[in-house]
Amino acid sequence: MVKYESIFVADPGATDDEIGALVKVFEETISSGEGKVLKVERWGKRRLAYRIGKFEDGNYTLLFLDCPPAATKELERRYRMNDKIIKYLTVRMAENMREAAPVPAAQTVEAPPGEAEDRE
Repeated sequence: MVKYESIFVADPGATDDEIGALVKVFEETISSGEGKVLKVERWGKRRLAYRIGKFEDGNYTLLFLDCPPAATKELERRYRMNDKIIKYLTVRMAENMREAAPVPAAQTVEAPPGEAEDRE
């Protein structure tokens, strides 16, 4: 099996129940393709980076998958067929990536002596 991340952006007018129904259909699609959905993250309604058709907002949902490549092809076919889906992207995860690697905290860099006084 191969690990994938698949994100889709749904119509901002879609209710939580409609989004939940979409996720359930997509989970069934992966299950019927002998795969499994590891995790579902619903990010909710957010502003799009650019206008897509008539939409400026969208409901974002991220799926973590463990399935054969054929199952992702069927999933993307279903994305294309659904009128509620505005955009989607499915990417294969690298095999050497660690599970949920922690993001390092931002480090502060002190200015060399003398530069701090020049800014004031």
